[in-house]
Amino acid sequence: AEWNLFSMNLDGSQQEKITNLTVRCEKVSVSHSGQTVLFVHYSNDNFYELYSINVDGTNLNLIDRANRYCGSADWAIDDSKIIYSKSRNESTDERDLILFDVSSKNKQTLTTTDNNILGRFSIDNKIAFWQQTNTSNDIFLMDIDGSNQHKILNDASYPVWSPGGKRIAYISKGDMESPQIFIACSDGSNSKQLTNTYLKSWDSGFPNFGNCNPQWTPDGKKIVYESNVTEGLPEIYIVNIDGTDQTRLTNTERRNEHPMISANGNSIIFVSNRDLSYSFDIFVMGIDGKNQNPLSKYSGSDSYPVVLAE
Repeated sequence: AEWNLFSMNLDGSQQEKITNLTVRCEKVSVSHSGQTVLFVHYSNDNFYELYSINVDGTNLNLIDRANRYCGSADWAIDDSKIIYSKSRNESTDERDLILFDVSSKNKQTLTTTDNNILGRFSIDNKIAFWQQTNTSNDIFLMDIDGSNQHKILNDASYPVWSPGGKRIAYISKGDMESPQIFIACSDGSNSKQLTNTYLKSWDSGFPNFGNCNPQWTPDGKKIVYESNVTEGLPEIYIVNIDGTDQTRLTNTERRNEHPMISANGNSIIFVSNRDLSYSFDIFVMGIDGKNQNPLSKYSGSDSYPVVLAE
């Protein structure tokens, strides 16, 4: 299937295509200014191409390309640099993390061993990254120039920095067989498990993610996430960072997933296929789960919403 990149207002108005290039069905990365988007295009010659484009459709730029993979990008807090993951060479699926300077266009390879899936900037320009070997998934920390690389979390993946940069949310199976949501301090200490649910079954044709996609509220006090463990279909939950007040926000017999929180913390944007008149659509609801309404109502499917600016 071919996917396109669109923008719209938070009330669903002014839906506009940003680029004529098709995009891969994966989350795009928005600059902190809210003005520029990073996305992945799969080219006619079978290359993964990482592009940047302004949200008004101007200033399309090819950043890098690779035949195995190039993407999973993130912005530094001042938008001066981008980190992304790129296949090491044509004969391996293992990836390295590349630092791209937006002004000079210079590229620096930060990793050289194992499989480095993605890196994420903290507000003080430390980089937490997920490294995979044949036997483990771990989270490492390094400086922005690639120095001082050290493991901070074992059996961990998908690092997500808290707004203040003092904590990291991540995924780990811990002592259970299903993925769970954890948080820890930025050095890996004081790890705390927030979910404790077992995935009994899952929707055929979709990966068995268990609990996944943690998103911090802007005040850093709560985590919004999705869980597949109830009926094997993902639903969206919210929980305090001390593990209390775990609350289910969606409750349908269909999929509800990919939550993103508005900048003011009042709304959650997410994807659902609850309306059988359409495929997957983008919905909005209050942070408390009230007033769930569709925004897109496209005849095809919509997925992976991100919040540009408010």
